[in-house]
Order: sequence, then C-alpha cells, then structure tokens
Amino acid sequence: MTTAAEATKDILRGYGEADQAALASLVEVQDWQRIARQELERRATSIVQALDVDALEAIASGAMDMRAVCQQALDEIRQG
Repeated sequence: MTTAAEATKDILRGYGEADQAALASLVEVQDWQRIARQELERRATSIVQALDVDALEAIASGAMDMRAVCQQALDEIRQG
C-alpha cells in the first residue's frame, strides 16, 4: 500500500515531467492546508449539488444531520 505522500509524489513527478517550472512554483506555495481544506469543501459541495430541494432544506434547517447520514451510508457499504 502506498502512503498518501508517496501517491502525491507520483502525481507531482508526472506534473513536473510535463512542466518543471510549474512544479518548482508549487514549492513556493505556503498554505497547502488551506488549499486542501478548500478542495475538500468543493468536493462536498459537488455532493450537495446532487441533492433535491427537500434534502437541502432539511440540512439547512438542521432537521437532517448530514454527517450522520454520511456515516450511516458508509456503515451500510462496509456491511456489504
């Protein structure tokens, strides 16, 4: 199993082979944690975009705990 760092490095090597200057510019980026958080939020947003209005209203009002629903779905998948 590859670690997250090894998998990331593989992607970066491919990126750098195509454009070394672009990879070098990434070395100068200071706030990778913020960028990763923003990307996680963007991906979560893409899931929310697939929901109907009733589900969105339930989440927005607090009637539905989206984290709990995500956990339930994950548990069901893991149970097979």
